[in-house]
Amino acid sequence: MKPLLVLLAGAALAAGPSAQVSAQTTAETTAQTTAQTTAQALARAPALAGVSGDGATSVPAWAGTLPAPPPPEVALRASRPSAAQVRAVILTVAQGEQAEPPARSVFLNCSPVGGSHPSAEKACAWLNRAGVDPSALRVNAAEPCTMIYAPVTVTASGIWDGKYFQFRRTFGNDCELKSAAGALFDF
Repeated sequence: MKPLLVLLAGAALAAGPSAQVSAQTTAETTAQTTAQTTAQALARAPALAGVSGDGATSVPAWAGTLPAPPPPEVALRASRPSAAQVRAVILTVAQGEQAEPPARSVFLNCSPVGGSHPSAEKACAWLNRAGVDPSALRVNAAEPCTMIYAPVTVTASGIWDGKYFQFRRTFGNDCELKSAAGALFDF
């Protein structure tokens, strides 16, 4: 799990505040390089002409005009999200009072919504409401749960709006976990 956290942190750092400046420079460089490559390919096209079996000369279909590269503003829109937009979380559930080894785990991406969580939209909505605050995991007293002690430990760690977070909590049983966290740890 730790290598994945390092990967997530690296992605957020890579998309830091300089990402927009870098993306603009990259887009301009890409446009210039693409234009040069296109001109070179068109200049070589006659040299690539072949002779078919009946003696007729043919030029490959791609040797004609190539589409122009996208303008820099299009390339900027396709760039990586900034660190402030990264919302990626690793969630685990373990039986017992220890967090390791986890019985199950998922990756949840909330910007854009996706990952391996079966109810990603609901889980992201819960995290948005809670503000990624572990104290928001409160057992709902209105939901009846048995008094059987079968501890379940959950962890959540990741990057939310450019800030690393991590928390761990042990619940008395699965019922208490579902009462407190809803869809977040329902996988």
